[in-house]
Amino acid sequence: MPQSATPTVRPATRRRTCKLFGLALILLTFALALPAGASAYMSAGGGATSSAQSSGSTADLYGVAFIDATHGWAVGAEGTVLSTTDGGATWSGESPGGVEFHAVAFSDATHGWAVGKAAGVLATTDGGATWSTQSGGVGAELYGVTFVDATHGWAVGSVRSTGAEVILATTNGGATWSKQSSGSNAQLFGVTFVDATHGWAVGSAKDAATGNWTSAILATTDGGAKWSRQDANSAELFGVAFPDATHGWAVGNSGAILATADGGATWDVQSSGSDAGLQAVTFSDATHGWAVGDAGAILATTDGGATWSKQSSGSGRVLSDVAFSDATHGWAVGQGGTILATIDGGATWSRQNPASYAPRIVKLKPAFGKRVATVTISGMDFGAAQGAGAVKFGAKACTKYISWTDTQIKCKVPAKAKYGEVDVTVTNATGTSNPMSFTVKK
Repeated sequence: MPQSATPTVRPATRRRTCKLFGLALILLTFALALPAGASAYMSAGGGATSSAQSSGSTADLYGVAFIDATHGWAVGAEGTVLSTTDGGATWSGESPGGVEFHAVAFSDATHGWAVGKAAGVLATTDGGATWSTQSGGVGAELYGVTFVDATHGWAVGSVRSTGAEVILATTNGGATWSKQSSGSNAQLFGVTFVDATHGWAVGSAKDAATGNWTSAILATTDGGAKWSRQDANSAELFGVAFPDATHGWAVGNSGAILATADGGATWDVQSSGSDAGLQAVTFSDATHGWAVGDAGAILATTDGGATWSKQSSGSGRVLSDVAFSDATHGWAVGQGGTILATIDGGATWSRQNPASYAPRIVKLKPAFGKRVATVTISGMDFGAAQGAGAVKFGAKACTKYISWTDTQIKCKVPAKAKYGEVDVTVTNATGTSNPMSFTVKK
């Protein structure tokens, strides 16, 4: 099954004019000058080697693709590229740093492509054992990529400096990429094709009169030689899926789900029952589909979207992309190295990367205070109840807890906490969180 990868960066980030770190730009410019077949990965120190990474990665994952129930790939921040040949029981890969990958697509078990910041496109012909750089997307942020076979592919995004649309196409597996245009000047985040001629791209466009961002849906019936606008007058859209040339769905802000049964000639709103921002959508056929998004949201339908039901991810982390190889086997990836898998159509989801679920602190309020002052610790994966969990201010653990939820803990600074700057950490059965600085005042 051809795999399309929907964009995975948070909506506010997508609209922002992207800023390049100087080091990343230098490394990528050098990488593009490498001879064909050379590794596209560069270490942060400029070396040509990359570090091995197990499924214990905690880097944010933005894209996932599976071509069957066993062979899959995930990409994300810090140049992370992971792969599995056993359905996700084990994941291995690389994280060379610098480059951020937004999406990945494979046409079969050997031919794959990844897109992201600044560097354009990476490609592999050996299932991801080695990757090489394909020029064509330089100067753009690429958020979505799809291939219908080993030769025909498309990537979409926006120009870093202006935010204008970018549509790239190849008919030779990425050896060369050509620009296509719809004339809409929309920022594009997701793309899918069902064959070499019929395709759709979604994103957002700014209304000149109101200044508001609204949906943009583009369609082509000739492989992208011409693109036409299929307006839906809806929220910004970030993901799109078509299992065939007539049935399609697009998802976006505020739980928006749009559906078409006529190839996009008309789009209807479907009730998601959720106000969570939806980042990605996939359908294994015209009836079975899933959408994922903010706060760990997973929605599923078995009737083509006539009704959508919530499925439990077991976490409040953002889920950025989802892929199903059939109506039962699926995977979702997201924040902090999250990898979820299901073998029953989403009735139950299991964590394939347990190490990534160690608690994560996002904010302390206040960031300073006296002993026994109440502090609110916000974050994720603290656990629904305290159980054996603990909060430490330096070497001293809290003895008074006011409340404990999966995303927020309120406790009092230990009465014997060391004065001055200390690290606050949360520990539970899955591990210890990142430290966050707190100043204990006299």
